[in-house]
Amino acid sequence: MKNTSHSNWRTQRKAVPVAGFSLVEVTIAVAIAAMGFITLLGLLPQGITMARNSAEMSVGSKIIQKLSGEMQSMSWDRVTWQGYSPLRYFTSEGMEISASGATGEEDLASSLTYVASIYIPDKPLDVVLPAGSSSSSSAASENYLRRVKICVATSADPAFDFSSASPLRVTSAYALVAQMGQ
Repeated sequence: MKNTSHSNWRTQRKAVPVAGFSLVEVTIAVAIAAMGFITLLGLLPQGITMARNSAEMSVGSKIIQKLSGEMQSMSWDRVTWQGYSPLRYFTSEGMEISASGATGEEDLASSLTYVASIYIPDKPLDVVLPAGSSSSSSAASENYLRRVKICVATSADPAFDFSSASPLRVTSAYALVAQMGQ
């Protein structure tokens, strides 16, 4: 008698599925993940630039608000200049630095980030209110209003010249100042 169970065992064995990923599937998955990471890394410089620009705009707005508030509360007798006012210096956080309080030129230059000035036009009475106002003629300028231009530049140069600077380097805002108490 011949034992056939051994040969039947080989022919009757069921195929067991093997769990796992093939090399092709792993390669495609790694390629997709790498493309995602490269895209994210490409966005980082753009995001950093946008963050820097928004920080500069925020600090510039803070400086403009400070100078505008000072001009609105200042007596007109103290406004003794025409054109650009003396330069004011600010740090990267918008805190004012006094040029006389700095111990030297190097100290001022090391913390200086913004330079600001207030421009008062040669014709200070350039504001005209609409018809029907208290003025006697509709084209007459108001004697108690003055338009000022507040200029802020991102510069570490303590001798920055606003009159010759490119308009792209200077952030400007206009404020309407009223004479009070007279």
